[in-house]
Amino acid sequence: MSPGDKSGDETHTTVSTTVDAPAEPPPAPPPPQGSADESAAPRRTARRAGVAAAIVVAALGVAYGVLYFVAGDSLARGATVAGIDVGGMTPSEAEATLAEQLPGVVDAPVHLTMADGETSFEIVPSEAGLTIDVPATVAAVPGGSANPVSLVRSLMGTDAVAPVPAVDEQALTAAVEDVANGANAEPVNGSVAFDGGKVVTSEPQNGVAVDVEASVERLTAAYFGDSSTELPIGDVELVVDEVEPAVTADEVQRAVEKFAEPAMSAPVTVAAGDETAEIPPDMIAQALSMSPDDEGVLRPELDAAELADVAHDVLAEIGQEGKDATVTIQNGAPVVVPAQPGQGVQPDTLGEAILPALTESGAERRAEVELTEVEPELTTEAAEELGVTEVVSEFTTSFPHAEYRNVNIGTAAASIDNTLLLPGEEFSLNEIVGERTEANGFTAGTIINGGRLEESLGGGVSQVATTTFHAAYVAGLEDVEHWPHSIYFDRYPVGQEATVAWGAKDMRFANDTPYGVVVDTSFTPSSPGSNGSLTVRLWSTKHYKVETSVSERYDHTSPRTIYDTSENCAPQGGSQGFSITSYRKVWDPDGKLVKDEEDPWAYNPNHKVVCGADPDR
Repeated sequence: MSPGDKSGDETHTTVSTTVDAPAEPPPAPPPPQGSADESAAPRRTARRAGVAAAIVVAALGVAYGVLYFVAGDSLARGATVAGIDVGGMTPSEAEATLAEQLPGVVDAPVHLTMADGETSFEIVPSEAGLTIDVPATVAAVPGGSANPVSLVRSLMGTDAVAPVPAVDEQALTAAVEDVANGANAEPVNGSVAFDGGKVVTSEPQNGVAVDVEASVERLTAAYFGDSSTELPIGDVELVVDEVEPAVTADEVQRAVEKFAEPAMSAPVTVAAGDETAEIPPDMIAQALSMSPDDEGVLRPELDAAELADVAHDVLAEIGQEGKDATVTIQNGAPVVVPAQPGQGVQPDTLGEAILPALTESGAERRAEVELTEVEPELTTEAAEELGVTEVVSEFTTSFPHAEYRNVNIGTAAASIDNTLLLPGEEFSLNEIVGERTEANGFTAGTIINGGRLEESLGGGVSQVATTTFHAAYVAGLEDVEHWPHSIYFDRYPVGQEATVAWGAKDMRFANDTPYGVVVDTSFTPSSPGSNGSLTVRLWSTKHYKVETSVSERYDHTSPRTIYDTSENCAPQGGSQGFSITSYRKVWDPDGKLVKDEEDPWAYNPNHKVVCGADPDR
């Protein structure tokens, strides 16, 4: 049918048949604007970057392998810790080396100094909690690990590595506190005192106190910390605070001007009614002081009891002195002599009246007081309870005739007769008898001087010392002081006798019993052709059981001969010297041995004196 022919519906049906032909792919999306080469470029760049990265990683891996192969697990070459070489070692080797050698290097004593640079205190670091953390120190050394940076540093080498400190703060604080206890100095207050009626002052001084916390921080910093120095650490200055005294120099000046100088300016008149007496500044000074209050102000203090004691004789002028009870031996028996009350000034009243008068002047320096009855220290009732009832010991010595002996022995014996010792009191022959002078009733007599007998005041008093000492010795009383003669006289008990010398040697014993002790003397003077004698009895209540003895004489020494051509030479026969030991055992009422004494003594020879020249010269 030709193209122009048309049927009624103008419909065609076309049938096509294809054998084994593949299906067509879907149409591709339209390409972007531009050429085909431009769209492929990004893909090619990405591929190239990936390849390059892979090459770099591979190269780094090869480099790391070579680096690790070369460096291995060794520490950096040339590395040192506190001068100890650890380079090239493995970490474990380095730890062992440092653990062994570091203590000798870092544990040298550290000197903690004060600001003056002269005072220092030594601490040993390890004892004060300052040590080294060895593992941490080794870890700080380059190398010794798989870290690439550490491996590179290891190959490059290094030098000194600071130790890593390990600080026990509790131990370090305790160590610094110990130092502070020795370093701290309390401030010294200014002071005002009185001496012999004069005002005496002392200037205040600042104290120092170690700041423990700050000093711990400084020491920690110095021990391989922020302020560390080269070894040895050496000196570390403590942090110290000044501490001001409570009493300042200004306060001292105020106290002197307002009180002390006025107080010592003149006597104070004590008045009781119409009776008056003056207490001079030197007496007041013995009982006066100034002490600071809580604000550092110096306040006056007057010890009224001390003042009453010091001014006892002065105050007696406006009162009537009482008398203590005592015990005396009369007609061979103890008798209590009753006490006698007195009229006097009570110490508290005296102090209250005098203190405000000290800052006055002229007629205003006056203290009005009232007299009251004053009880004696030892009442009659107390004396009756002392237990002085019997003779507990006695001893007698004799002496050849010499008038000086009669005078001196008699005077000294009378001085100590009826001396009452209360429990705990001490007998002193020198104190009771006094200095041997003519004014005190003594005359010249024979004494020992340098192994020779010569004349001097008081010769013979040692007879009283020996007799009294031996009586106290066999009574068991406490031997406080005694000196045997330098040469032996056979009228005395060997090794158990005593001499005295004014200002040099005394004879003292103490009443260490619960009872009173009365010294009773009986003196018989000598006469031509007959000896004199002295007996000393001690009255009390028997308290001790006593055993005494002496050793055999030993270590004998021979006298020498002295030729004397002086006008006052006195010939003297010689005798040997020797040593001897005295023993005493004393038991108390319960049978307990309370004294076991051993007293050795060496007597010098009594040199022979010949009046005249030495025939061999």
